[in-house]
Amino acid sequence: MNEQRLRALLREVPVPEGEGAEQRGRRMVEAAFAERQPRRRSKPRRLVIALAGATLLLAVVLSPAGAAVRDWIDETLSVGVRDAEPALTEIPGGGRLLVTSPQGSWLVRPDGSRRLLGSYDEATWSPRGLFVAAVAGHTLSAVAPDGTVRWSLSAAGPVADPRWSPSGFRIAYRAGQSLRVVAGDGTGDGLVAGRVAAAPAAWSPLGPHVLAYVGARDELLVVNTDTAERIGAAPAPPGTRELSWARDGSSLLAATRHSLWVYGVSAAKLRGRVDPGAPRRLFPLPAGTVVEHVAFSPRGETVAALLSRPASGGRPPRGELLLIDVASGSGRVLFRAPGRLSGLAGRRTAGACSFPGRTPTSGSSSPPMAAAACGPSAGSRRSSARARTRAAHTSRASTAGAVPRRD
Repeated sequence: MNEQRLRALLREVPVPEGEGAEQRGRRMVEAAFAERQPRRRSKPRRLVIALAGATLLLAVVLSPAGAAVRDWIDETLSVGVRDAEPALTEIPGGGRLLVTSPQGSWLVRPDGSRRLLGSYDEATWSPRGLFVAAVAGHTLSAVAPDGTVRWSLSAAGPVADPRWSPSGFRIAYRAGQSLRVVAGDGTGDGLVAGRVAAAPAAWSPLGPHVLAYVGARDELLVVNTDTAERIGAAPAPPGTRELSWARDGSSLLAATRHSLWVYGVSAAKLRGRVDPGAPRRLFPLPAGTVVEHVAFSPRGETVAALLSRPASGGRPPRGELLLIDVASGSGRVLFRAPGRLSGLAGRRTAGACSFPGRTPTSGSSSPPMAAAACGPSAGSRRSSARARTRAAHTSRASTAGAVPRRD
């Protein structure tokens, strides 16, 4: 007989007077419980503990050191924060993001890490994302993604609205009331026009360095910046503040504060002339609507317009993204949200902004999208999508979406 067999046999042997032993044990436990004397806590001790707790609570609430404790408790134990801003952990779809915040211009990598390029007021990518044209006061600079300044030039007036040509060999910018063009290596800075409207110029796809801009007298002008020759002109809607070319150069969009207009452009390449024709109103906007930003789709068949609508009929102010068919002039609202939407950003595809059917995207007068969008704010405790932040996206791939910024 082995040990395992012996254990099995012992488990099967009945305990002598097992039932009686169980009853005796129960009676002993019940008698001991009945004789137990309950312990009473003294009221003074509980009062002392309560007063000590109240004193500690007042110290946390009122003292400077308590303020730090409160912040620690709030950050550590709070389940959520009302109206919390989402943290930027990575860029959907990859690519790099150029963000301009009140602290300056930042380069955000695909994994969400960021580098401050400098205290710039405005920045935009070169067509291939190799450099950034950045503005600070009266200075225009070409900056590498690692923050190295390759060249800088100073202007007589405040610099604004830098725009790279599709070739990357020219940069158009406004200096005070004038429009100037400089080569991509910082040489050959020259005057294009002495007085222009406060609107960014738009490089045309019809030629290597063909530029459209609005003159001081509400006139749309098209020039060859290499020869300084004016090759086209047409009336401009009064108050035009944005221009956007269709990718094939067949249409030019002009936006004022409250209206949208489109030119049907014809080009005589042999003669080097461009005829914008007369502008036609693209879509009737409701009274009080403000146009924030516009962009063509890559095929030039659709226009995206970010609008701000005033409060009406008991509804609060709201922002809308409107898609308009250029041929028919019909429009549909793709996106609507309370507050203000200001700016579009997306990803480039072969020198143009992508324009998926479901999400708003961005365009500008040149492939590097110098439009506004979500991006990290340097002044925030976390990297967050905040108002007053402008972003431009450069990408490795072809198509992707983007979102309008909400203020």
